[in-house]
Formats: sequence, structure tokens, C-alpha cells
Amino acid sequence: MQLPALYFLISAVSVSPIEMANADFDSSLPITSTANSPKLVVSLDTEFLPHLEPSTNYAFQSELELELKPELDLVDKDSYPQVSSKTLVEPFKPTKLHDVKSESVAGKTALLCPIDEYEQCLWQLPNTVVRQLPSHDSITFSLGLRSAVVMPVDDNDIAGIIVLNNSLPVLSQSVVVDGDIYQLDLAKQSQLTLWHEIGHLENIAQQGKGLPIRLSHYEHEWLADIYLTWRVAHQTNNLTLAWQQFHRRNMAVINNNDNMSHWSSPQLLWLLTHYQQEDIIQYDEYSDFITEVYPQFLSIENTEIMEISSLIQRTFTSGTSQPLPRYMFWRQARLIEVLQPTLVMLMGSSSAEQWLIEQFSEAPKLINAE
Repeated sequence: MQLPALYFLISAVSVSPIEMANADFDSSLPITSTANSPKLVVSLDTEFLPHLEPSTNYAFQSELELELKPELDLVDKDSYPQVSSKTLVEPFKPTKLHDVKSESVAGKTALLCPIDEYEQCLWQLPNTVVRQLPSHDSITFSLGLRSAVVMPVDDNDIAGIIVLNNSLPVLSQSVVVDGDIYQLDLAKQSQLTLWHEIGHLENIAQQGKGLPIRLSHYEHEWLADIYLTWRVAHQTNNLTLAWQQFHRRNMAVINNNDNMSHWSSPQLLWLLTHYQQEDIIQYDEYSDFITEVYPQFLSIENTEIMEISSLIQRTFTSGTSQPLPRYMFWRQARLIEVLQPTLVMLMGSSSAEQWLIEQFSEAPKLINAE
């Protein structure tokens, strides 16, 4: 039985404003993982995101779309565009072969397809794979303002297709804190987006091996950024771009707490403070790396995620009524720990510490302990 394609709509950043320019992806960078990919098993918590139904393809909202449409209900599956069987591409035989960029993912091939070359990519695929994928019109609608979408497929040779929106690379991200606007310039964000998408396919291949056979939507998101960090360590001279991703995720939740679905900052902070680049590059295979580090991550349960989300909303939403420094005091330590590096980067150390002390009752003891 073939599995339906699962959409992960990732990496369109919540920014205000967004600066855009054309950029190219470097698809020549190798991945050496060789493990065979198991069938995809995804478990979603109904308190956070809807369950997948076997006969339906859901397009998960990216953080950009959530910010543009903050009224979206994360537990309302009707909010998500669906691809019905009527919109699937009819199988056909290729009449002409085109050069399509690809990457090796866990011993399989992932095609990298700009949206305007989507149909050309389909020409490279067997009919059994094409039947699992939406039409050009459907994928264009699903991509929207997002930077990219990855579509895993059930096949012995093809891991999936990553559709790229090359017209929408993000050059900077802005955030408002206490009435002041701060901006972070983003380097190579298009490349990071691509590595994040590839990370989804790599982690799917590791389910039931180095990873649990069932992963929540939130786990899929932060694990994709863990792969991104492994890739940064191998492809650059330092972990600067991984720290950029950490700050970007923090700024996204400050902009809109609906972006909690992509908040990988707690896991990235742990990884970046426990592993140096020289530690990470010792793992030539991502499968070996994730098998080693995954058991070490502290789990974040849905209750904690929802309570931190409420704390973020209370702290950063404009027009909030009187200050409540003890609001969700039992979650403040975790949030302060994760947000502080980003606030220091944006505001400077003394201003960031003063602001945290004014906002949170738990901040003085944490900051003084340093």
C-alpha cells in the first residue's frame, strides 16, 4: 500500500518586514548517509496539530503564513489546504529528459525542483511516484509565500521532492521588543532552508532506527534543524549559521507565538552549548550523529509547549494590560534560558538583562547566578 505524500511546509520566516532578493541553492554538497528509509509513521497530538488521516494530504502552515493569518486555529484541520485525489497528476511517460538537481538522502534520491520546473521534475519520476504527488496548480497553491515545501514519497529509490520558491529568499528578520525594532541580517538563509528540508527526509529515514518510529510534528521540525546544524558543521568553518537559525526561531516566536510549531531554539541551544564543530564533524554519517545525540535531548511535552506559548504571548503581545511578573513563573526559567542569547545579541548584554528582570520574577536569581 502506497503512503500519501506528507507535506512539510517549512522555513518561510515570520518577519516584519521581509526583504527579498534572488538567490541560488548549492545542491552539489554531498550527504553520505546510506541507511534504507522505513515507511513514514507520523503521530501528531490533537492538542497541538491535527492527526493525519490515511486518505488525506495535509499542508502544514509555515510560520510566515501563521503570522499573516494569526486567526488560524492550530487544532482545526479544516484550516489546512488539502489535496484531493481529483487533483493528482495522471501518470504519463516522459517525452524529454531535463537536468534536475538532486541530493542523496539516506541512500535514495531527493529531487530539488524550482516551482517553475515542477513538471520537468515529474518527468524524471516513475508513474508509481507521480501518482503520489499533486498537480502543478495544487503545489503552487500550497507553496504560496513559503520558501520551500518537501514532499516525501513511498519508493525504493526516491526519497521525495523539495519544491523551491526561489523568488522568496529572506535577507533579514525584524522583531519588536518593548516598542523598539531590532533586525538580524540573515546569511545564506536559502541554503539553510534547503538543508532544513533535506533534514525532514533524512529524519524520516531514521524513524525506527536512530529515532523513534513515531514522531510528532514538533519533533519533525526541531529534528530538521538538528540536521541543519550537522550540515553546517560539515560544510562551513564554524557554527555561526546554526546560531543564526537559533536566533531566527526565537525571533519568530516573539513575532507570533503561533510559530511555536517551529521553535527549535531549546534543542539548538542544548546542542550548540554541548557540541563544538570539531565534535560534530567526527560523525561522517548523519545517522550515526542523530543516534548518538537524540537520547540526550530533554523532552518538551505538549503541556510545557502550550504554557510557554501562553507566556510568550503575555510577554510580547502589544497592548497587554498590567505587568504580571509571576505569570507562569514555573515556565519562566526555560524561556529566559532560551531567549537570553538572542536578546543579548539584539539589545546588548546589560539592556537584555535589565529587560528580563523587569519582565520575569524568576530572572534576577537566574541572571545573578551567572
